[in-house]
Amino acid sequence: MKKIFMILILSILIVGFAYGENDTVDINNVTFKIPQEYQGGEFKHGSYRLNGNFTIRCVDDDIPKAIGLWAAEQDFQEDTSIGNHPVRHFCQYGTYAEGNDSHAYFASGKSVYEISWIGEKINRDIEKMIESTPPSEIGNDDFFDLLDVSFEIYKIERANQLNYDAQYNIMEAKYHEQLKQEKIDQDRDNHMKELLITYINKMDGC
Repeated sequence: MKKIFMILILSILIVGFAYGENDTVDINNVTFKIPQEYQGGEFKHGSYRLNGNFTIRCVDDDIPKAIGLWAAEQDFQEDTSIGNHPVRHFCQYGTYAEGNDSHAYFASGKSVYEISWIGEKINRDIEKMIESTPPSEIGNDDFFDLLDVSFEIYKIERANQLNYDAQYNIMEAKYHEQLKQEKIDQDRDNHMKELLITYINKMDGC
């Protein structure tokens, strides 16, 4: 009995270790093998997140928005290949997080994915996650052209938004100035009415 119990415990430990080493998450029908360092995260709204320091998601719905900020504010950028995947890596030095903030965009099948983590380099764990996905069906040149065009779209949309915000601020300032002037006019009218009433009352008393 004791021997069976020990075998059972050993089996649980082995299975638990194997699960811990190769935990997986499915995103957009692609299975990612999550290294132990990045396990224990939350899968929500189609993305996997761990404490705000690690994320995997598919960005097909809005590539310009996904890469725009990091492309605009990156301190370091490199284009590379990992396995059968073209990869663009952005790194920003310690602005939004404790440590360097990295974002790798890569193609798997016909889709574009993002992995973000704290660190300056694409470490071996990140490489393994990318390698574990299906090969890219997008050529390297086409993929990098797609990201370049997406960044240009982001810059145009950002400029339009800033222009809209500026116009809105001008209109809002004019509106408040108008309200201020209307209050001044109303106060002046009220004062004139009070003077007129006082004058009439004095005339009636004569």
